[in-house]
Amino acid sequence: MQGLIVTGIHTDAGKTVVAAALTAGLGWTYWKPVQTGTPTDSERLQAYGLPTLPERYRLQLPAAPLVAAQAENISIDWTYLSSPPPQSHIIIEGAGGLFVPITSKYFMIDLFAAWKLPLVLVVRPYLGAMNHTWLSIEAIQRRGLPFLGIILCGTTGDVSETYFRETFSPLGEIPWDPQAHPIALYQESGLAETLPPLLGLR
Repeated sequence: MQGLIVTGIHTDAGKTVVAAALTAGLGWTYWKPVQTGTPTDSERLQAYGLPTLPERYRLQLPAAPLVAAQAENISIDWTYLSSPPPQSHIIIEGAGGLFVPITSKYFMIDLFAAWKLPLVLVVRPYLGAMNHTWLSIEAIQRRGLPFLGIILCGTTGDVSETYFRETFSPLGEIPWDPQAHPIALYQESGLAETLPPLLGLR
């Protein structure tokens, strides 16, 4: 199984933007196991002609999976959800951050731990992002997940970006450009150079 998990330090950190860039750049398939709210992130990628797989759960309320499922009187089956991804060469996007509850017992990070796939952490420089980044990395390391590094998303020249560059040596930096095509973001962010060797692709 070859795959890559995209998670973030916050709900709006830019995971889908990064996942789209990776899907386009690597030529893999995008999959979001649990989708809450509409329009779906898969639909956003499909608009660019990128390959996607259907979600295992698609919920209407834009909330944590546990809350969204409860609103629809749905019980998320952990065994079904955590079964192996449907194919290889896949970009998997999580919902929210690492400790977003999926069920009353399991969090998003538990799903990633079940699959043991390489993981990147998307960071958007905002007030509080430093704390959120360190907490996320500490959780990743505590679970022993195969962590590749952080990707800065939404870079605008904010003064805090220097801290992230000096402290974490990001794999890439994606600027805030809603009009940019995912393949352009992949190439211009530096990910085209840094990521393939880490995945054993060249």
